[in-house]
Amino acid sequence: MAPPTNPNPADSSAKQSLEAGLAALKQQDYPTAIALLESVTQTATNGPSGIRAQMGLVAAYKATGNVKSAIALCTSLAKSPNPQVKTWADRALTELTPPPPPKPPANKPKSPETPPETGFVAFDAGTKSPKKTPGGDGLRPASLRPSVDKKTGFLPLEQTVGPGNAKSQPISPPPPPPTLPIRPTSEGGHGGTAPTETAPDTAEISGENSSGSPTDIPGVASPDTYQLTWREAGRAKSPRPLKPLKLLEFRIQAVASAIALFFLARFVLQFLLTNTNSLLVQLYIFTRLPIFAPIQLFYRDPTPFVQMVFGLLLASSPWLIDALLKLFCGIETLRGSVLSKHSKEASRVLRSYCTKQNIAVPVLKLLPLNVPVAFSYGCLPRFARIAVSRGLLEQLTDDEIATIFARELAHISHWDFAPMSLALLVIQIPYLIYWQVAHWQERLCDLMTIEFLRSAVKFVAAAISAISYGIYKLLRWPMLWVSRRRVYFSDRTAAEITGNPNGLTRALAKIAIGIAANIEQQKQTSFFLESFDLLLPVGVGQAVTLGSAALHAPLEQILLWDVSNRERNWLTVNSAHPLLGERLKLLALYAQFWQLETELDLANAGVQEQPRKGKLSLFKSILEFKDSKLFLQGAPFFGIPMSLAIVGVLWLIGGIFSRTSFWQLDWLWGDRSILWGCLPIGFSIGTLMRINYFFPDITPRETASPSLPEILSNPESLPLDAEPVRLEGQLLGRSKIDNWLGQDLILQTATGLVRLHYVSRFGYIGSLWPKPTRPSDLIGTSVVATGWLRRGATVAIDLESLRSQGGRVSDSGHPIWSAILAFAAAIWGAYIIIQGPR
Repeated sequence: MAPPTNPNPADSSAKQSLEAGLAALKQQDYPTAIALLESVTQTATNGPSGIRAQMGLVAAYKATGNVKSAIALCTSLAKSPNPQVKTWADRALTELTPPPPPKPPANKPKSPETPPETGFVAFDAGTKSPKKTPGGDGLRPASLRPSVDKKTGFLPLEQTVGPGNAKSQPISPPPPPPTLPIRPTSEGGHGGTAPTETAPDTAEISGENSSGSPTDIPGVASPDTYQLTWREAGRAKSPRPLKPLKLLEFRIQAVASAIALFFLARFVLQFLLTNTNSLLVQLYIFTRLPIFAPIQLFYRDPTPFVQMVFGLLLASSPWLIDALLKLFCGIETLRGSVLSKHSKEASRVLRSYCTKQNIAVPVLKLLPLNVPVAFSYGCLPRFARIAVSRGLLEQLTDDEIATIFARELAHISHWDFAPMSLALLVIQIPYLIYWQVAHWQERLCDLMTIEFLRSAVKFVAAAISAISYGIYKLLRWPMLWVSRRRVYFSDRTAAEITGNPNGLTRALAKIAIGIAANIEQQKQTSFFLESFDLLLPVGVGQAVTLGSAALHAPLEQILLWDVSNRERNWLTVNSAHPLLGERLKLLALYAQFWQLETELDLANAGVQEQPRKGKLSLFKSILEFKDSKLFLQGAPFFGIPMSLAIVGVLWLIGGIFSRTSFWQLDWLWGDRSILWGCLPIGFSIGTLMRINYFFPDITPRETASPSLPEILSNPESLPLDAEPVRLEGQLLGRSKIDNWLGQDLILQTATGLVRLHYVSRFGYIGSLWPKPTRPSDLIGTSVVATGWLRRGATVAIDLESLRSQGGRVSDSGHPIWSAILAFAAAIWGAYIIIQGPR
């Protein structure tokens, strides 16, 4: 398929000039470096290449004595909303602009030849730079000054605060407490905003300083040399209360979501029962065997049965979940002495908060797992449980463990743990069928010797497993909004209980890193992590990429999309957890409100709203939305309501002609077959509108191989901006029929983990038919993944092909399947209209 627009060759030219300029800078060929880097800044000012070029120019200008130009560039970079770039520029400005000399006493004559006691003189073009003092750099003691990289001779970008500067200056006056948004954040408006600069690329900007200037321009750590460190920012001793939460409205919404789950489960059950009987009828007609007679019980209304099941699941949820965890994870009781050994503060928080809220202390459970997780469940506060893993107790510090326990206490006091426990048990039914059918099919096939029977059992088991997994994904939908909403409430309450938003920031980041490390260690996503994802503190889908990339780049850089992208709120509708960057930004705002130093520089990161425009008419608003990327992103779904407008026009035409002599068209008036037929036709039109943008041609010249930090640091990208990529790494995931649909495909690259999306050319049904090579057949091998990179709430690659080192190739069919689906929907809609009303 041809791309809608031709690629811009200026991007590749700018990148080549940038690399050549940085190479010249390292070789101290400053005139050449300045010429090349200045050309890059003219063509790509606000992009990653342009920012890297400006940083390189600062080093080149400084080395050639053009300090005025270096200061001007640093001043411009200091205005960047990117915290990584801003920190770099502020520090460079500090070192490029030494303080003025002190005024001499009134009773002593001025002596320009005598420098002040600090050893510094006023800086001008005709003055030589003073020598560095042995004990420091003239601005900070040597003990607080970062060490110089022996390889490049440049200082690293500081990520942590030294021990002597653990406390930040008080903020006066403090900002008002951040209000909890109805949407994921209050900062994420959809108004137009200026382009946001992205973090510099991962290559270091360095050069040798031959001028002997006292200023060393720091470089940007590359993924190979970066080391994650924590500031260990402090906590509030007596935090001021934040605005009260609107819990009544939230609880009503939680109950409404549970009711929606009930009706969806009832619909799914009735659909399965009805179609099972229809299949049995066809088999009975064909074979006349009594065994295929339809089951009369399946014709009854399933509503009373579903009501009874929901009631039993809710009432017995603590004991049923206990049994599940005991059976599959070996859960144990967590004794108070064991908890106190790891976190005395957590024990104090449990007792004090439960006493204050007048609720019983929850039963504590210990999961013998290395992955750091925690969650709460139950039906009533008196029967509530808090389960934590051994990995969480071992990998988090005392105060961080306390913040996680405070989060779970918040879920219990807010009462959202009850509907979420019910939802967890409901979705466990299809998930256990998916998991256990795949498990027992393998054992059953090992006992069979006839190849035909083995193939038949494998096909039937794969079909049941795939359908069950699809139902599991479908039943999650009604609870996703409440699941995201409750996370904001629990984070906020935990920060208030402990006065430690910085500790919670570290805890959430470490949990994400621990989940990614567990997946790398297990070589797959465990069934526990996937099935209990709704209750976990951090979503598994986000933790896979962000947790692995956090070891190769600063967290502020990889979370930039989460706090900057204007459309991010719309792209989280399929996620059980809000964006991690948004959560950590809110925690940073709480820390600022309590006049604390923030663990991460996210409080002021993100898009800055432009002045509000005049109120647009509905027609102009629709036209603006039609031209946006978000419209193309959701075109298949926006095509459905657009088709309703077409139906209205056709009905209007029919109504007009019904009052005239043109009776040939009066049948259009009120014809419901047009209504139902236009819905799939609208979906088809929207899919065809998007397909060329979604799947541009992949050619070797246009295929990139970016690192994971580079992917994550672009704040403007959308899933529609499909970048053709070619990445190498080891393929992780499940290797049996439970991965025939590509449910668990992960590429382990040198800089982190990336999810892979696979689909057969004939859709999910095509994934069940025999084929020479499936993606699951390549699990554990080194592969080259080629496809379209998509950046949304999570990062994934829509595969075109997977090629192993041994030459085995597994082809995916995303564009073909999208076209087949679009034409099938159009044919189906046309058939409904032709059939007419029944």
